[in-house]
Amino acid sequence: MTVPDWKIERYLLGELPESEMTALKNLENDELRLQIEQLKNSNAELLAKHPYKPKFTVLSKVPIVPMNLAAIFLLCVSALMAILYSEDTYEDGTRVKGLKSGLEIWRKTAEQTEQLADNSEAKAGDLIQIRYSAIEPYGALFSLDGNGVLTIHLAGKNGKAASLESGKIVSLENAYELDNAPKFETFYLITASKEFELAPVVEKLLQGKIPNNLQVKQIKLRKR
Repeated sequence: MTVPDWKIERYLLGELPESEMTALKNLENDELRLQIEQLKNSNAELLAKHPYKPKFTVLSKVPIVPMNLAAIFLLCVSALMAILYSEDTYEDGTRVKGLKSGLEIWRKTAEQTEQLADNSEAKAGDLIQIRYSAIEPYGALFSLDGNGVLTIHLAGKNGKAASLESGKIVSLENAYELDNAPKFETFYLITASKEFELAPVVEKLLQGKIPNNLQVKQIKLRKR
């Protein structure tokens, strides 16, 4: 029996209904295994065309501003209130207290470090620091520019999602310098409760689509 490629891609992503996932797992034959292997090879070729490019510059540490005891106390209270009243929920209903999954983009200038909201303006040469928070254990970070070039900023081994640090805001070690690609640069945080293959996600992003059954946070910068 030949299984459609789209179904195998969703199988590799863990997006099929549980009954279909089980059925494909139990359907062991040489034809199906060959088909899956061919699709994996095709996905690997796709990833090879859009490799991770380590062209980053490490951002300088932000200077620590002296604070009096009253200011420190207020910050501690604010942080505690955020932890007590912030929560998120998995699809199965499990409630997780703490930070919600989120994506932050910061720009380092000579004068300051500023957070950029969705649809903010940016230009070639800007140093961008990417930060994320996640309640899901697996994920990846991408950016797609106006030339259709996709860059992988965070990924795991063997073409799969990375294991994410949960419960806190995590800054990537390196900053990303924007090039002169026109129009826009869009950043994506893709997360899931299960490990997933990157190639189908890359393919969908290049097609201008959002992956199904995966959690997606995105911030688009307008290039000028």
